[in-house]
Amino acid sequence: MKDRARPGIGKLCDAGLRRLRPGHPVAGKLEERRKQAEAGFGGEERVDAVLAEYRHRDSIRIFADLGLICGSRFQLDALLLSRSWACLLEVKNISGRSVIRDIPPQLVRITKDGREEALGSPFAQLDSHLMLFRDWLHERNTPIPVYGAVVFAYPSQIVEAADASHPILFPNNIPFFLRSLPAQPVLEVHELDGLARQVLAAHQPYVQRPLCTMYPQVSRADIRTGVICPDCGGIGMRWRDRAWHCGCECVSRSAHIEALRDWFFIFGGGLTNEECRRFLGVDDRHAARRMMKSAGLIERGKGRWKTYHQY
Repeated sequence: MKDRARPGIGKLCDAGLRRLRPGHPVAGKLEERRKQAEAGFGGEERVDAVLAEYRHRDSIRIFADLGLICGSRFQLDALLLSRSWACLLEVKNISGRSVIRDIPPQLVRITKDGREEALGSPFAQLDSHLMLFRDWLHERNTPIPVYGAVVFAYPSQIVEAADASHPILFPNNIPFFLRSLPAQPVLEVHELDGLARQVLAAHQPYVQRPLCTMYPQVSRADIRTGVICPDCGGIGMRWRDRAWHCGCECVSRSAHIEALRDWFFIFGGGLTNEECRRFLGVDDRHAARRMMKSAGLIERGKGRWKTYHQY
């Protein structure tokens, strides 16, 4: 019912690493966050692949990377709906050895060299999501039982939990877990489809915070401006004859689109024509306006107060 998109934090890290001046101390943090985001995304895709192959004895509606609001916003890695139940899967892809503790609720990651890193408890996270999704269903008068499990993406991961308050699965265990859930339909097929439509309509995409608010130590002076060549990766393409030209002889009419995406990932908010010209390195305000329109940006305001937004 809903596919999974690459996480915005990964795209933000890519933009920051392209644009930060060489040697900036935040670059190392972005590289680490990008690796974590890609690892998490890879683990979720592994679960998606298992679910895509699975054929349950009854109809199941599958939603990946779902954002809902019930008092507060919550993000579900995977939601499965059947006529008998709803099931939430909390997916983890953590290298090293994972020790899940109750007091305090946390997951301790132990690396190969013995270092320990404390992370949030997947059980506590799943408990919170179960509570919020049950409340979400209650608001819609849908009396359907809700179950959950924590899924570690690869069997090679070592997991220790003294007292597991929820099932711990690897992806290949998911079909057996789903078949173990009570098969007592409480919804008709048309009611299941109606609930699935409500879920899709309620989905709220996660809005990624821009780089400069995540890392206040990054100033505008730290960001390299200019259009990046799609062929050689050099920065500072020149605009002439309605196209971007690079010293490597690459010519592109759309290279500014990626540069504008970088601007929003780094700064966020509304982009003025003057800021656009300064960032891309063009002088013509009419050309800048055409570039922003071709990038699908939306105009807001009029005259000197006009700004351009992604949505």
